[in-house]
Amino acid sequence: MAAQARAHWQEDAYLMESFQRVALGREYRDAGPVRFNRWRDPVRIHLVNEVGDKPLQAEVVQIQAAHLTRITGHPVTLAKGAAGANLTLVMTRRAKVAQWAERLMGKSPSVSAALADGLCLANFGTDKEGVIRRASIIIPVDASRDKGRFLDCVVEELTQVMGLPNDSDAVFPSVFNDRSTDSFLTGLDYLLLKMAYHPALHPGMSQAEVAAALPSVLRDLKADGEIRAASRRVQTLSLKSWAGL
Repeated sequence: MAAQARAHWQEDAYLMESFQRVALGREYRDAGPVRFNRWRDPVRIHLVNEVGDKPLQAEVVQIQAAHLTRITGHPVTLAKGAAGANLTLVMTRRAKVAQWAERLMGKSPSVSAALADGLCLANFGTDKEGVIRRASIIIPVDASRDKGRFLDCVVEELTQVMGLPNDSDAVFPSVFNDRSTDSFLTGLDYLLLKMAYHPALHPGMSQAEVAAALPSVLRDLKADGEIRAASRRVQTLSLKSWAGL
């Protein structure tokens, strides 16, 4: 039997280009050079559950956090409170999003642009070495549910603050593509997360340094069967499986 042809997103050139688009691109860019960013410390989420079905929302966040941990190998957990947390995730009403954004993210052109364009929003802050030290996510429960995008918001925003902050229409199938119908992590997203937390990459790398390291990253992923099996492996313990979809 002939070997099954690989999808376009499983090709080396496409994976490398897609990674650089989502990891090093900036949709709402402030001034300054762009470097690769990711977490070094475990991610500890302080969930501020103001409205909605609070137990269900907490369960959804916990499942997505565990899924990200499984894919990246980097711990992402719910904290018991604000103390010691480094990621604040706010479930609130649409009417309070701007208030929360100013409190958590401050005032900047990028935050203003995100408020004007987006339904849900997220950002992260780094130290001088490019390590992500804190992050914030704001999800308007009422508006996202009205649009049927609550789960989309949880999946996309938690994934992006892992160090893949940019959306691109050139990356598909992916939750990083605003024109895509994908609500849950795809095989391509699985590989992008694997790439982001591979030991050959480290925070602070320039685009040229990332590009030089990616071929060895892909060789390792191929050797482990990750690229070939990505579409299947991404479903294990996923929010999509939990939702029965």
